[in-house]
Amino acid sequence: MVPEEPTTAGFAAFGSFSMLLMVDFTGPMMQPVHDVLAEAYSDSARCLVDALHYALGSVDPAEPTTPVAEPVQRQRAAADSARRLDDADRTCLAERGTKPLSLADMTALVTGVAVLRLAADAVVSLWRHAGPTDTTTDQFDARRAVLGAASRVMEWYCGFAASLGRKAPVPDPAQLRPESAARLVESVRTDLVDGRGQATATAVRVIWTGDHVDVARRLQPGLVAAAQGNDVR
Repeated sequence: MVPEEPTTAGFAAFGSFSMLLMVDFTGPMMQPVHDVLAEAYSDSARCLVDALHYALGSVDPAEPTTPVAEPVQRQRAAADSARRLDDADRTCLAERGTKPLSLADMTALVTGVAVLRLAADAVVSLWRHAGPTDTTTDQFDARRAVLGAASRVMEWYCGFAASLGRKAPVPDPAQLRPESAARLVESVRTDLVDGRGQATATAVRVIWTGDHVDVARRLQPGLVAAAQGNDVR
């Protein structure tokens, strides 16, 4: 079968569809999305931090290891923010007008919220049935390394949320600190091994928890590029 020649109406329809693939990140209609994006990033980042405190608890051997409850309320708040963002995103895509930001950039910003929530949920699931640990030989140094990295990531996302709300410039991505990774590895080697020299289940959980924090950190350069309307080269 010989394909039909494209018609003028077909080109017009394609042009209209192409306009829907762009988002005006600077115009008035994007202001609600700015605000909802800022709220969603703030809530999701705080949810991840609360999940980490639930998982790792105290970082001071002198402090009592009081169990921390699951961050259920924070998870619900993050889920509510994500739903509001989804609604605002759909409304924005349906609007017409000048749209200098590509759909890919807007999608990256919306997806970043989901990644943070998934990381928080994964951390909670990882530690939910872990049970108490022996505080006399516990991984306090490893906890400090993971929570220290999480604190820096959290600080960045708070700044990023403020930039989306037009209250501050977009922050530069947080840099990897090799000394933190080295401290975590050394803690696992010395404090989190059994009598046979094998890593314990707690060690595996700590390492995976650190990986979830690093996912949030590695997400930052793409989010910065998307917020600025540039492609990552």
